[in-house]
Amino acid sequence: MQQTADIGISPLNYQPAYEVLAESETKSRENLQYTLRKISEITAAHANYSARSVHVKSHGLISAEMEIYDKLPAPLAQGMFAKAQTLPLVMRFSTVPGDILHDKTCTPRSLAIKVLGVNGDRLPGSEEAITQDFLLVNGASFLSSSVQVFLSNLKHIATTPDTSTEFRHFLSQIFRSTAKLVESLKHGQQTLIRNLHQSQETNILGETYFSQDPILYGNYMAKMAFVPVAPDLLTLTNKPIDTLASDGLRKSIVDYFIAHTAVWELRAQLCTDIKQMPIEDSTVIWSEDVSPYIPIARITAKPQIAWSPYRSHVVDECMMFSPWHGIQSHRPLGSVMRLRKMSYEMSKNLSVAPTSTQICEPTSLDDLC
Repeated sequence: MQQTADIGISPLNYQPAYEVLAESETKSRENLQYTLRKISEITAAHANYSARSVHVKSHGLISAEMEIYDKLPAPLAQGMFAKAQTLPLVMRFSTVPGDILHDKTCTPRSLAIKVLGVNGDRLPGSEEAITQDFLLVNGASFLSSSVQVFLSNLKHIATTPDTSTEFRHFLSQIFRSTAKLVESLKHGQQTLIRNLHQSQETNILGETYFSQDPILYGNYMAKMAFVPVAPDLLTLTNKPIDTLASDGLRKSIVDYFIAHTAVWELRAQLCTDIKQMPIEDSTVIWSEDVSPYIPIARITAKPQIAWSPYRSHVVDECMMFSPWHGIQSHRPLGSVMRLRKMSYEMSKNLSVAPTSTQICEPTSLDDLC
């Protein structure tokens, strides 16, 4: 098993004073409820079942195992990572927007992980569960630093499903190119600029995914990263896929898992400086020069049917992924995470209609077989 040497940093202990509730945050919650309901109504009109407000379209639904590394240093041996163990989990690759788009539309892609068999004092709303959820996106920074900006972005999503699909495809190319430009300038990699015209979607199995927002990490605070390490996965990084079909991303995942095993690492980045690594502003990318991402677990997914209508029923319709499904040792931190708590609770309530499938937390992955 992997053994991590001295981490070479001094992580800060969590203090409640690091979280600051903005005066306008409570009022914004009321506006968000209306916005999320509108998104759900638009999404439901395009789906065959009561769907999520965001992250509607799934591309891969995968069963896997998490092997927590042995003999982690004390700052990393926290919460569910306090001891070496192997736990089952389900992974859901999806697209962030709330409407079901053609895969040629370049938008953020997300990964939700639900780990089973996690013991510890539970967060409110998941008291009866034995799961820990991690929600990640293929970008290191959340685009909304506050409740107000997050609400504004969601209002934009609420209106765009009624806009011309081709126009939204055009906008997505601009947004993605701009994001790449900003990131390239931040890292001094100006060679990326000449590649901005390349709009073809790449294989999402080769991407690195980030929590963007911080969570408690036992006595400390951390952001998480999900990183491909298997050679077969690394060959997929930046590899274009065929998006002529509307479900090209899904096909690329299904094709891979016909005969390949995938291996990723889960890594933690501990907060060492509250000014350089703020809790309330998730647009700030925590510098890896100040605190690197350190491996804490290995995730392995063997060959399987990575998506099917049956799996979609079990995962897309019967499970809900939320950063607030978990244990107190990994409580979400910051204004965006507080807002997410309300939004996920509302999304769950909207999904549980008299004609919809009951959403529940799984105790095993037997139903995925």
